Amino acid sequence: MLYLRTNELHMKLILLVALWSSSFGIAAAHTQYTVDAGRGPVSVLVPDNYRSGTAVPLVLSLHGFGGTGDSYVQYWVKNKQVDAKGFIVVAPTGRINSKGRSFWNATDACCDKDKSGSDDATYLRKLIETVEATYSIDPNSIHVTGYSNGGFMAHRMACEHGDKIASIASVAGAAFSQKPSCTDKPVHILHIHGTADEVIRYKGGGLKNYDSNNRVPHPGAVESVRFWAKSYDAAPVKAVQSPLDFSERTPGADTEILRFQRSSPSPVTVELWSITGETHVPKLNHLFHEQSTDWMLSHRKADPN
Repeated sequence: MLYLRTNELHMKLILLVALWSSSFGIAAAHTQYTVDAGRGPVSVLVPDNYRSGTAVPLVLSLHGFGGTGDSYVQYWVKNKQVDAKGFIVVAPTGRINSKGRSFWNATDACCDKDKSGSDDATYLRKLIETVEATYSIDPNSIHVTGYSNGGFMAHRMACEHGDKIASIASVAGAAFSQKPSCTDKPVHILHIHGTADEVIRYKGGGLKNYDSNNRVPHPGAVESVRFWAKSYDAAPVKAVQSPLDFSERTPGADTEILRFQRSSPSPVTVELWSITGETHVPKLNHLFHEQSTDWMLSHRKADPN
């Protein structure tokens, strides 16, 4: 069944992250704390150079279906970006469904398979605000990144909490199959997708809920970014940089960039990184981890007012 397959793929991703990290001989320097926004303790990674009173960026990191926040704590520990770039990470775990799997209620397609109606967007905003009350956070540099189900959830956070979020980076997720009512506050959007993704398909597909054999459709990668480009009246950028080399599966440049931008009334960027040949569990190199983090942190609040 699909939910089992997705969970297995998620666990493989965690293993691949661990193997990738050990190959670089990484020894992380950071401090781990917890905060509680009403659903129990959530891990927070604080860089060693953090000083109270000096505002730093915040990254909310969201796991995939069946995953845990702790697995993404380890992801950030291993890739060393927290200390290298001086930002705080908070990595929660979603609610547990009737099959014992964690999830985020992001869109109709993914992944509240019991149709519980869990208000995860409100909880995640409260979690962000709890971190803000505990640490010195730059209000114009709050970012959300997520994988698979977490990638869907990142899109929802951009829609419902654009007043709080500066940018998102969604990996192997999707936006909305039906246009929701979003805030009028623009959010910088980075969507990252493997062209050979067999679960959340690059050209669009569908996922099943537990009570039905019918698949709930989700948009493809290009459709997802075009949704945001149309919402923000952002125009395509013709002169985009050469393809990048992010995948460890294929030699040479493998990642094409599709970019939309708006310059006024407030500047906003919507971008797609299409990674040729990558699957739902991507094998991504160190350059990817550096540049995707840099992309988020460099895209500050489009409309800070």
